[in-house]
Amino acid sequence: MISYEILNPYSLKREELEKVQELRLREAINYIYYNSKYYNRLMKGKGLKPDDIRNVADLRKLPFTTKEDLAKFSYPYGGEFLAVPFEQVSLWHMTSGTTGNPTINAYTEGDVKIWGDLVGRCLILAGVNNGDIVANLYGYGLFTGGIGLHMGLQRVNAKIIPWGAGRAEALAKVLKDFKVNVITGTPSFELYVAEVIKKQGIDAEKELNLRLAIPGAEVMNNEMLTKIERELGLKARGGGARQIYGLTEAMGPGVAQACPEDGHDYLHIWSDYFLVEVVDPETGEVLGEGEEGELVFTHLFNRAIPLIRYRTRDITSLNYDHSCKTVFPRIKTIKGRIDDVIFYKGLKIFPSVIASALFSIPQVIEFQVIIEKKEESQKFTIKIETSQNNEQLKDVITMRIRELTLANPSVELLPPGSLPRYEGKSKRFLVR
Repeated sequence: MISYEILNPYSLKREELEKVQELRLREAINYIYYNSKYYNRLMKGKGLKPDDIRNVADLRKLPFTTKEDLAKFSYPYGGEFLAVPFEQVSLWHMTSGTTGNPTINAYTEGDVKIWGDLVGRCLILAGVNNGDIVANLYGYGLFTGGIGLHMGLQRVNAKIIPWGAGRAEALAKVLKDFKVNVITGTPSFELYVAEVIKKQGIDAEKELNLRLAIPGAEVMNNEMLTKIERELGLKARGGGARQIYGLTEAMGPGVAQACPEDGHDYLHIWSDYFLVEVVDPETGEVLGEGEEGELVFTHLFNRAIPLIRYRTRDITSLNYDHSCKTVFPRIKTIKGRIDDVIFYKGLKIFPSVIASALFSIPQVIEFQVIIEKKEESQKFTIKIETSQNNEQLKDVITMRIRELTLANPSVELLPPGSLPRYEGKSKRFLVR
């Protein structure tokens, strides 16, 4: 086995990465076959043995794993997906489960260590170092963000303020007094913090020391990230907003990370620990490089609940050609989720497209989109929070959204402070 530092994102050559991935895939399939009751039954049902899966192409012999499969067969402790004795489970994380059983992920002690290492790798790529003071604004608890980032920050020996979500008014003073260099958190909460800072009369660029933001846990876009950079004064200190990506089913944050050379368009995915495919969400056909589809991953290291060909529902593309110093392939910044697409009067509307357009308009402070579907009618309303209430702004917004979606929205302009703010994942899009 090739030896290298897990924390160092620049340690592998391209040919070494391919060897590592192929060897780990064979090891993973063998382990899963003999230890996961769910996959053992599935593979035997198809007449497959571990030696039948030797490379990425062979994976197509196996069906996808879905969120519904996990809900049915993994709750509460890991169920048929659990591949270790119960005594080896160290902890669990899970989704909120608002519409049924939550999605479970179990971790062994070894899984937890590798998870922390991979988040640490993300932070190194983003530019975090052992001299940084970091306010971790992700929620601690069943949500993977807070604990995942905390462990990664420990790996790079950064100085951590485990703030969690909330208390934005008090946080503004701490950011100033502690000379915080880095904040982590959802982009919505980071924007809210920037707003509170401004209301308290603090000039972020002149009075704070913020250099980096590590946003994650929700769909974001170039305009949103640019606004974070501007409002928090990150560029003044040579930094920026660098997205981190992950999901509970993978382990949490730490699956992929944007580097300084990626802008806001791409994230490097750790393909030595996650074998990824992009497939057509309707047919399941594996797509080529640069083609947009649904991200699918296979674990190459998990011991507690390893997954094969898990459909994330996230929309992206896979790209191998880039000029960055690290050899890891890139995924396009997540465009949205398959199940987030809104159908309105026969049109497909992606929330991320609307969000990108609205965040690019300087007069827009916050927004909320409401789509009402009744038997007799459908209505598309955009509420805009702004300090400039005029018909010209309303016309600009209406025209831009119409050009992008082909739908004709009703735009309402509201005074500052009218719409909700978000400490966790945002809820800007409501379908009734």
